[in-house]
Amino acid sequence: MRVPEFPLSMVIAAALTGLGLGLLLDVLFLRRWVRRFYMANLWLMIILYLGLSIVAVAFFMGFPVGTIALGTIAGIYMGRRATHAHIDCINAVPTLRITALIAASVTAVAALPIGILALNEQGVLRMLENLSGINQASLRGAAGFTLVALLCVLLFLIQYWFSRKAGFLACNIGERNAQQSAGAGKAAQLKR
Repeated sequence: MRVPEFPLSMVIAAALTGLGLGLLLDVLFLRRWVRRFYMANLWLMIILYLGLSIVAVAFFMGFPVGTIALGTIAGIYMGRRATHAHIDCINAVPTLRITALIAASVTAVAALPIGILALNEQGVLRMLENLSGINQASLRGAAGFTLVALLCVLLFLIQYWFSRKAGFLACNIGERNAQQSAGAGKAAQLKR
């Protein structure tokens, strides 16, 4: 099968036309799209988050890097959502805590079976033996399960902190930007 050849000028013209059309659509519809994004149904967003968490676990082959990043993004989303709903950051605290708890729970629950399955891997056992000083035979039993559980608790705390801090930062930045925009609007009205 042969791919048809196009002159370079045609490719450049098509690319610039697409860029121009994209910019025009952004100018016309971007504010509405952003508003709808931050006012989306929370249950839909939770389902999307859970689905993306599964993808993140698979993509990073069990390492919690993807779920930690996704949980941090969830915190940012909820902070920005509070700003778009004109909720000040003090009143957004309970929502941001719940978001951080959900993100931390998903991260820890996803890591627990992976950690337990990793106890069957010789390389993982060797690494844990070197780090903890516990022999490999003990790591295959209760000591291994306890170590995995403790690491999942640590992962829970890390995710909770990241999600909560990201949410607060996003809310505070959004609140400051809104105040600056309101101040600039008042200054423009005073000049008139």
